[in-house]
Amino acid sequence: MTGTGIAQLIPVLTSPILTRLYSPEDFGLIALYLSIVSIVSVFATGRYELAIMLPKTNSEVRAIIKLSCVIIFVVSFTTLLIVMIFNNEIAAMLGNKNISTWLYFIPLSVALTGFYQLVNYILIRDKQFSKLAKNKVVVSAVNAGGQLGVGYFFKTSFGLLLGNISGQLISIFIIIKTTKIKRYFKATVYPIKGVAYKYKNFPKYDIPSVLMNVLANQMPLLILGKFFGLGILGLYSFMYKILMMPINLLSNTVLDVFKQKASEDFNNSGECTKIYNKTFRKLLLLGCIPFIILGLYAPELFGFVFGSKWQAAGDYAQIMTPMLFLKFIVNPLSYTFYIVQKQNIDLFFQVMLFILTACSLTIGVLFDNINITLICFSGTSSLIYLIYLGLSYRYSKGIANSAV
Repeated sequence: MTGTGIAQLIPVLTSPILTRLYSPEDFGLIALYLSIVSIVSVFATGRYELAIMLPKTNSEVRAIIKLSCVIIFVVSFTTLLIVMIFNNEIAAMLGNKNISTWLYFIPLSVALTGFYQLVNYILIRDKQFSKLAKNKVVVSAVNAGGQLGVGYFFKTSFGLLLGNISGQLISIFIIIKTTKIKRYFKATVYPIKGVAYKYKNFPKYDIPSVLMNVLANQMPLLILGKFFGLGILGLYSFMYKILMMPINLLSNTVLDVFKQKASEDFNNSGECTKIYNKTFRKLLLLGCIPFIILGLYAPELFGFVFGSKWQAAGDYAQIMTPMLFLKFIVNPLSYTFYIVQKQNIDLFFQVMLFILTACSLTIGVLFDNINITLICFSGTSSLIYLIYLGLSYRYSKGIANSAV
């Protein structure tokens, strides 16, 4: 938590400077770029890095890593070929010619993202949590430093991309130099085909699930960039990133506690209503005042902290406040679905969220109005979160007391 907290604090502290060095269009460009990278990166390792935690022998782990590296190369090289052949078509499909040059860096970012995930799971397997925490801080610090330096001295939007790539590169280099993970990249007698088959459920089931989630999260960015321009995309993506940092940090911290206690209660008594209600009340009280302030004064706050040209991002924050508040509350409590083994219901609502997100964004595009688009998006997402909240409460009472 400490490493994550510091890592997220760095971009928050540097944001008031970055917003005066870069325009909303610049932030829109990097948001569009990272959206594509996040979608392609779902395939980068075949999700086999999740299996690193499972084997008892390091020989088998080395086989998993070797397999993951092969997949990283294949996915990155395939992406490079696609970009080289269809560069203009992809830029036209995204509705922005400015991203044409940036597309050539996507294979590198995908490879770095895949390898970064790989080494992080190795650190977790080795219980090197202090290294993991420092690693997160290094990525964040180098990213911010690169963006500040290039933006100040060279006045180019490319600084946002350079900071992102250099953060991952330097972090991976430091991990390799300061830890003993190199032993995991040595030759192994364990066959790659063996681990590919043994852990085939990771790519088979996890890729579709994660891809659906990533597409639902990235769809607003892709739609806004294509139909409303990089300026509006930049304002929205910056707003969302800034607000989601504290939301994710607090939600994930609460989730860690709720996960343990709710699972324990459910195993002992077949229900976890007491800890559910207690967590719900604390989340409600914790978020009530900040979100009320955000809903009332977001435009003024964004204009004051980040500069007058970012006040519109505060307008978008006002519209999104109900959805963000519900997301803050629901994220930890929705783990109840996993406790009672209702992943199929969770997947159903992930699909529903994806469909409703697409429909709401389509309505906004038809009206050609960004405020209507965000109102529809916030409204439909809030509806799904309310259903999640109701069902998770039912499940907290135990399977016998649940009607769904």
